[in-house]
Amino acid sequence: MRMARPKHRVNTDICADCGALEPGWASLNRAILLCDDCCGIHRSLGRHISQIKSLHKSTWHTNLLNMVYTLSDNGANSIWEHSLLDPSNSKISRRKPQAKDPLHPIKADFIKAKHQHLTFILRPSKEECCNEEELSKQLHSSVRTSNLETSLRLLAQGANPNYFYKEKGTTPLHVAARAGQALQVELLIANGGNPSIIDSNGQTPAEIAKMVGHIDLSDRIIECLYELTDRLTSFICSRKPNHRLNEHIIIPECTLQNDLCFEGRNKLQMLSNHLLEELAMDVYDEVDRRENEEIWFTTASLPEKCTVPFLPVNPQLSSTRNQGRQKLARFTPKEFATLIIDVLIEARRRHMLANNASLQDPAVSILHKEQHGKYGSQMSDDEPLYDSVASDDDYALTSSDNPMPEYSTQFKMDNEEAFAPLAKGLPSFVEVLKKQLTLSESTVRDLREQIRTLQSTVEQLTQENNELKQMIHVKGSTDGVINGHVSGEQEPELEPVHDIKISLNRSNQRPASMYETREGLRKPNSWSTSICQSKRDSETMSRSNTQSLWECGAPNLPPSEEVTRRTEQVTRRIQELWMAMQDPKQREAFVPCAERIRVAVAELTAIFPQNPIEENIRSALRQLNGNTGRLQAECSGLQRCTSDIEHMDRCLQQVRSCAYDIAKATKLLVTQFQT
Repeated sequence: MRMARPKHRVNTDICADCGALEPGWASLNRAILLCDDCCGIHRSLGRHISQIKSLHKSTWHTNLLNMVYTLSDNGANSIWEHSLLDPSNSKISRRKPQAKDPLHPIKADFIKAKHQHLTFILRPSKEECCNEEELSKQLHSSVRTSNLETSLRLLAQGANPNYFYKEKGTTPLHVAARAGQALQVELLIANGGNPSIIDSNGQTPAEIAKMVGHIDLSDRIIECLYELTDRLTSFICSRKPNHRLNEHIIIPECTLQNDLCFEGRNKLQMLSNHLLEELAMDVYDEVDRRENEEIWFTTASLPEKCTVPFLPVNPQLSSTRNQGRQKLARFTPKEFATLIIDVLIEARRRHMLANNASLQDPAVSILHKEQHGKYGSQMSDDEPLYDSVASDDDYALTSSDNPMPEYSTQFKMDNEEAFAPLAKGLPSFVEVLKKQLTLSESTVRDLREQIRTLQSTVEQLTQENNELKQMIHVKGSTDGVINGHVSGEQEPELEPVHDIKISLNRSNQRPASMYETREGLRKPNSWSTSICQSKRDSETMSRSNTQSLWECGAPNLPPSEEVTRRTEQVTRRIQELWMAMQDPKQREAFVPCAERIRVAVAELTAIFPQNPIEENIRSALRQLNGNTGRLQAECSGLQRCTSDIEHMDRCLQQVRSCAYDIAKATKLLVTQFQT
């Protein structure tokens, strides 16, 4: 439900981070209001830092909106800026940005310090000795009152919203539910509280609220139990179940039915609760990103300034899971809708199995949206739970193998129920295992063949390396000079051996035209040819240079401000192409947009040394240059497309993929210069 602004309120709202008037966004867990500029930075930090929602375009529950406005009006922002407001604290000399200040770096750096690093919050003194347990006990007591500011301060300092008070046998959510404190319940859930948690008597907060007569609050907590599946269903078909009538999960109609869909659903059945939960939460975060991105482009004055093309990295998760989360952005709307429907089908199946087994409502475990934070999964995230990164060909449904956290309750079901075929015609559990075994054996054979190939390559490279050393030694002894070059002759500059393929091909390569890809121009050449043709830029090297042949003395890296400015240019050009792609009739604009992207990328890469020492920077620059050529070729092909709709869709998907890869490489490059 959507709630209008209370009539008795005076519209004096300002952005909590820069003071701009009439903010249009809110951070749920921070309980503050934000302008467009500051909202963009919050979204780029990720939902594990700040959960963003539009005040005017998003759907709100009355209690949730009241909680945000109540805390915002009563000084919630002072909790996050405590040391800035304390005149006795002379150590903090930082000035809060103003609305007219530039977004980068002034506002961005301040927001990261304030919300990501929590630099300005009140820290308990050493004399107070407030550890997490003490703070959690204070929170347990605070939530029975209407003092939301105290609860938010305790949560900011590290109190656990799911803390189980052993002596009393309850958690903060149980206390708030018994006291009828609806806004405290919203605050706890927004900061990671689990509405399905049980007390020492096995009762949930919803049952406690209903038992003492708070019926509306009980219904709201039940609604929070199903927030994940409700949000997924609403995203697909704009409907929500009626939980008061025991209608908990709606499955939207899916017109796409093929073997790949059945295989994906069968794989979902075989996931543990932990893995399915993590997959569902990642899909939920991607739904949130897509919905906010759509609102952002229709409301923000300069939407290209802070786009979020994929889910931001959460450092508390493994790198493999972060990669899988980011790849969700590459799903087409049809593919993403299919994945959502598959998750909903599997959630309903386990829901029915648990109910038939007379267990606790499975919403306790699988349907509740837990925060990716300190109080989420207690399972180690170091294991590579995701499959290897999928290629574009198998991307449609293979990400269904992604992982997910675990709550206090687990499903108890026998093997026959757990792995029952989802629909008629699906392979049995044994057949699936046989297929997986066959696939594993084939993979092992392929890996062994690759190992043999790599061994052969290493031997060949070792031999060529020895020949090179002999050639250089002979040349040095023949000419009688130091460091292997004669007076007036340029010293050959060898590229590092970290990327042999590029080293071999780059030197014997003509420049690519606007519409040709680099891959199509590369021809193999010998090491000796590469050496002869790699003489460049050696005028700047001292004749007394004593570096080894494998060290090129990389120049200093450019300043981060210049990198940020030029990457913003690339982002704006990509956004122009993206907007042009919304209307297929504007195909004539694709090639000019691609050319502007190429120019922006060229300006960005020009400020870097030719061969940076950092592998991450080298990799990002290679990706930028390679994908820019691909993008020009794909845009040219798309412009020549006939009226064949299917062919045009394929071309559009290729252009999207190239633009995504450029954006990702740009993001990687900027990350290296962030403090």
